Amino acid sequence: MIINSPVGRFPFEVTGFRRHGSALVVEGRMGTWPTSIEVHTTDVMAVAARLRPQLALAGIGLAALVLVRGKRGSRLR
Repeated sequence: MIINSPVGRFPFEVTGFRRHGSALVVEGRMGTWPTSIEVHTTDVMAVAARLRPQLALAGIGLAALVLVRGKRGSRLR
């Protein structure tokens, strides 16, 4: 991943995950600096709200794929 900021572009490498209370902490390195990102439930909800149309389309596509694969599988048996 790349982090774009006013002071430059930095690679972000994920090194692990942990839980801190109700938050998911993504641990990693941004360039040479140890870095962590705390993701809270409200953050997930805000991202989901912005992605809702894309997630709906992805869900429809996944459901269609499952149905098509299921029908193919039943014909092969």
